[in-house]
This record gives sequence, C-alpha cells and structure tokens, in this order.
Amino acid sequence: MRTKTPSSISTRRGAARISAVWMIVMIVLLMFALGYAYIAQNDASIADRAMVTAQQEKMAADKLYEDSSKTIADRSKILGFTTDFATIPSSVEAAEASLENAKATFPDMGGVTTFEAAIPEMTKAYQAKVAQIGELQKTIATLTEQVKAERSAKSELEGQKNEIIATLTQEKTDLEDSLKSEITRLETASSEQRSKLESKTDEVVQVRDEVRLSARALEESQKAMSSTKANYTRKLNDITKRSEKPDGEISAVLSAYDMGIINLKASDRLSEGIVFNIVSGQPGADPSKPKGKARVTNVGTKFSEVEIFDVVDPLGQPVVQGDKIYNALYEPKGERNAVFAGNITGSYNKPELLLLFEEIGINVQNELSNTTDFLIVGGPMFVDEEGEPLEEPLQPESLPVYTEAIDKGVTIIPVRDVLQYFRR
Repeated sequence: MRTKTPSSISTRRGAARISAVWMIVMIVLLMFALGYAYIAQNDASIADRAMVTAQQEKMAADKLYEDSSKTIADRSKILGFTTDFATIPSSVEAAEASLENAKATFPDMGGVTTFEAAIPEMTKAYQAKVAQIGELQKTIATLTEQVKAERSAKSELEGQKNEIIATLTQEKTDLEDSLKSEITRLETASSEQRSKLESKTDEVVQVRDEVRLSARALEESQKAMSSTKANYTRKLNDITKRSEKPDGEISAVLSAYDMGIINLKASDRLSEGIVFNIVSGQPGADPSKPKGKARVTNVGTKFSEVEIFDVVDPLGQPVVQGDKIYNALYEPKGERNAVFAGNITGSYNKPELLLLFEEIGINVQNELSNTTDFLIVGGPMFVDEEGEPLEEPLQPESLPVYTEAIDKGVTIIPVRDVLQYFRR
C-alpha cells in the first residue's frame, strides 16, 4: 500500500481549492448571465409594451385627425368660404366679412357675432319683407282694378259726350243753314224791292220801310244766332267740365265730429273758407249731384282739414274715404280771369273777393276780353259809375258787359253761387 505524503496531500487540497473557486466563479458568472438575461428580457418587454402603446396612440391620433378633417370638410361644405371644401377649410376672414355684410344689410340684427345668431334675425327680416311685398301686390291689384273701372267709366262718358256733341253740332249746322236761307231770302226780297224803286217812284217810302224792316229782321236773326251759338257753347263747356278730373278727394272721415281730411295742401293754393262739393268716388258718379259740402278749416303742408256739412243722406249715402271734391272756381296750378258786374254785397264785399280770388289764382280784370273765363254777376245797381243815384235800379242783365259775355261764351256765375264756395 502506497503511503501518502504530506506534499501530495497538500497538492490535492490546492487542486480541490482551485476547482471550488473556479466553480464558484462559474456559478457567479452564470448567475450574472442569468440576471443580465432577465434584465434584458424585462427591458425588451417594456419596450414592446411602449411600442404597442405608441402604435395605439398613433392610431387614435390618426383617427382623431381623420374625424376632425371630415368634420371640418362637412362644415366647410355647408358654410362655404373655400374653393375646395374637401381639402381647404373655410376662410374665417371671409366668413367674418360676410357676417359684417349681412349685419350692414339687416341693420336690425344689432350686435350678433355668429351666423347661428344672425340667421334667425335675417330669416325674420326676410319674412317681414315677403309679407310687405305681398301686401303691396294686393294693393297694386286693387288699384289696377280701380283704374280699369275708372277707365271704363271714362270711356263710357266720352262716348256719351261725343254723341251729345255730334247732336248739338248737327243742330247748330241746321240752324246756320236755316239762318243763311232766311238771310238769302231777305236779301232777295231787298233786291227785288230796290228794283221796283227804279220803276215805281210812288212806292219808294213803302219799299224803304220794308227794307228797314227786313234789315231789322236780319239783325234780330243774327243776334238770335249769336245767342244760340253761345248757349250751345256753354252746353259744350258744361259737358266737358263733367268729364274733367275732380280737384281732390276725401282721405279720411271723422263722422262723429263732422270732420274730414282732404289731399290738398298749402302749395295747392288752398285757403281756409273754400267750400267744395262732395261727390261719390264710385266710377260714373255725376258731379252735378253732390252728397254734401266740405269747408276748409285748416290748411297744412301735407293735407288739410275740412268741416263736412249739408250731407243729403247721412245714413244711406254718408261721406266716406275716396269721395271726390269739386269747386268750379278753384284752380290749384294755372290762372283764370274774371270780371265783376252789378252790385257786389253779402258775406264778402268786392275788396275781400278780390283778395280771395287772388289766393286761389283768379285774376280780376277791369273789362271783358277773349281771355275772360267768368262773369261774376251781383245784384241791382242803385248808383251810376260816378256815384249818383239812379231813378230806377239797373239790373246786371241790362249791362253791355252781360250781353258781350253771352256772345263770347263766358261762364256767367251769380255772386250768391260764388259765395257758396267760401264760408267765413
């Protein structure tokens, strides 16, 4: 048996110690490797989770971007203010400018700052305008019907006037022919009498008398012809006046106070006290048949107030809005001429009538002429032109100016009728 020496034992112990150390080192390295691998694996897991989270957030962000882009595109499609709503959003500056333009167009919107607040206001204003246009269209339709009715009535009056004028013209022609025949006959008789004078000296006186009588008859015939022509002229003037337009109309009536409003004003030469005949405003109404009278009590710059009186039938035919007013002497624009004859007395004396006529555009002439429109006839004259008393009252109809007015076809109006057109 081999005996182990201490050196060999020591050597083996050293080898065993080295192996143990090496093993410990290997174990430590292994554990370090395992720890590093665990840490590396844990970091990779964390990185993977972070990557997944980042991808999810990216997908959410992409989804949010797509939704926002679609929302913007939808709003731009409705709102406008873009050249391509699918790719270019609406211009805020253009929208703000458009809102300011809308506020300028609809000033009643006040201080709105959004289209949401502005659209109801614009809708309300638009609906109000539509309603207003509808009312105007109804008014236009009503006025159109009234114009048609008035035109029809005027056409009918024109036809009647033309028929009367034709009848009067034919009567005038027949009368002129008859007078010419009578004149020819008288001239023939005068010629025959003159020829007899040459052969019958004894019948000279008798023939002269017959000639004188014939000449007088001729003069009377000519005067009768002139008078008849003047009467026909006055008739024609009366017919023409009936077809003339009224001086104005009743704009409003206050029946409880017997007051009304007319569409004449101060610039129409209107003055307080003027009286108008009130005639129905219905088409075809006869101006010679008034419903009542209206006296001007207050003249305004846009309309005038009147007192309504002498209404013929207050219940059956009351004065209403739209009735027409007439005054034979009233002239709002042009000027007319008049001459006085006879004694002017009553509510107005001659100087007062001169001032009143001046206010309504009527010039008073000193003598009758071709430009005279009216002969205002007063009462009998008791003194002559020099103020001396007359033996008998002189009637205006006996004055030469009266006969001249008839010959010229001047409208003759008694002063009492003139005073009916004015009230103190």
